[in-house]
Amino acid sequence: MSQLPQYSVFNSVDKLAENTLINELEENMKAFLDWGFLNIGGYVNVNIPTSGLYGGTFHELKTTDTPGYKVGQVWQSAKKDWVWESGFYWDDGVFDNNTPNSISGVVVNGTHVAGPTGVANTGYYINYPLGQVVFDKPISKSSKVQLNYAYRWCQTYKSSTNPYWKELQELTYQPSPQINQTNKGEYNLSANHRVQMPCIIIEPIARSYAEPWQLGTLTHNIGQDILLHVFAENAADKNRITDIIRLQKEMNIELYDINKVVKSGVNPIDYRGSKNPNGLMYFDLVKNYRWNKTYIKNIAILDMESVNKNLHWCTIRITSETIL
Repeated sequence: MSQLPQYSVFNSVDKLAENTLINELEENMKAFLDWGFLNIGGYVNVNIPTSGLYGGTFHELKTTDTPGYKVGQVWQSAKKDWVWESGFYWDDGVFDNNTPNSISGVVVNGTHVAGPTGVANTGYYINYPLGQVVFDKPISKSSKVQLNYAYRWCQTYKSSTNPYWKELQELTYQPSPQINQTNKGEYNLSANHRVQMPCIIIEPIARSYAEPWQLGTLTHNIGQDILLHVFAENAADKNRITDIIRLQKEMNIELYDINKVVKSGVNPIDYRGSKNPNGLMYFDLVKNYRWNKTYIKNIAILDMESVNKNLHWCTIRITSETIL
């Protein structure tokens, strides 16, 4: 089949199924923020035992009713979004000096069941984003399930994959007595229905522009605004996150190609939320599957408010420019 004339086809788009600029920006912004926070110590290690400041335990998992699974199959911790990354720098630039706990297995009724998939009689997989251990077969609800893990201090969410009917959960630093309630309370909700603070919700918005870049080509400098909604349980965390973000003005962020990453099978997390054996860390994705870069032209704080003593929020608008 002969090639169609250029005036009869779309410019710079080859396939309908491929991700383009807005999806690339949203995905890469989340990856950049997640990696950036880890590099400044933005995680909390939970060891057996670890108690909350106001009581309760973070190392003990609770079973939850999850559609599609039997009672006793899905067990979750008080804090979700477990850290799966490794190989990053922080603490005076010493490589891997202070590292997040790596999940080596699950302790069930005092017996260590090695990971990442368990053994024949007690098989399981780990869902890192949801902070869950999912067993192949149900175990007794009275079982004692414990885990060493690390969770992200600040969780990030993409608005395109996280509808606004999710529950914004307060007092996550105080898991008792809510986590011990049965068939009621916030912790009875599966983790995919809860957003824990502090957190950032990434939302590309309908505010953009396109400027010609050079003569004789269809290349454009495309500006795209992205809102970062910051929610925290105290004003100090909200202010800290806001300052960290606005200090990134005039930075160039390297973007990896989502389409090539998916085709190559190197996504770090698979469809179940488990670590992909062939997955790459953020810096390797950018290095090996580079797509473009975006320039952070401007960062502005649009609104800031303290709703009550446990809910503080602000909205930050980022204007990015990408040459396509």
